[in-house]
Amino acid sequence: MKFKNPLIFFVTSFFLSILISYNPVYAECPPALKIISSQPSNKSKDADPSAPIIITWDKTTHALSSGEYDYKTILESINIAGGRYGLGALLTTEWGVGGKVEWNGNKQTITPEAQLEPGTQYMVWTYTYTSGMEVCPKLGGEIIFVTSGASPDDNKPVRKFDLSNLYHGNETGSGKIEGEISAINDDFSIITIKENFLKSINVIIHEGIMITRNGNFGSPADVKIGDNVTGEFMGGRLYMLTAKGTP
Repeated sequence: MKFKNPLIFFVTSFFLSILISYNPVYAECPPALKIISSQPSNKSKDADPSAPIIITWDKTTHALSSGEYDYKTILESINIAGGRYGLGALLTTEWGVGGKVEWNGNKQTITPEAQLEPGTQYMVWTYTYTSGMEVCPKLGGEIIFVTSGASPDDNKPVRKFDLSNLYHGNETGSGKIEGEISAINDDFSIITIKENFLKSINVIIHEGIMITRNGNFGSPADVKIGDNVTGEFMGGRLYMLTAKGTP
């Protein structure tokens, strides 16, 4: 598998290792948070490409003994896939491609940096970036929809890929998968894993992911079809992949 920037890979992997080794124990946890509705609605087929994306959460603040806990800041780290965004890009953070987030109570309005494209499938997701060792419940969710109109005739490969086939972890954007790599798509930086429960899932290998193969640190180029792998998710992304295979 190709990897565009080895320096980004090793630097990001180093800081990820620090992040996941840090496991604070809270005296009190805020409750889990989930999406209760959205505009466009999840799995809708005729969304208005000129309209903003609106997500309503069940609750964005919670009173703890130490004070009020506000989820809004962490929920503003929006990922979007589809059209010009390919298989995934940060949208609204300072490292993102642009756009803005506005709040009205528990309602989050997301305005991309430019109008969405017509006839295009999109996936939008946001999760907290905490490791599987974290003692508090995970927060976040995702929606997928198709905009109305005729799709641009630009031959982008992403238009032929069903984003609903991408796996971003369990309903909280975390969790673990185990299985065998059955396919590698270098164009999309995707591996297909046949899980031990005989289900195949597609996973994006983002830049900076931590990878080990046969006990040694590696890069996406080192993993092979037939490798037995364990993948761990946080924040709706695969962050660690452990592979074992023929040297």
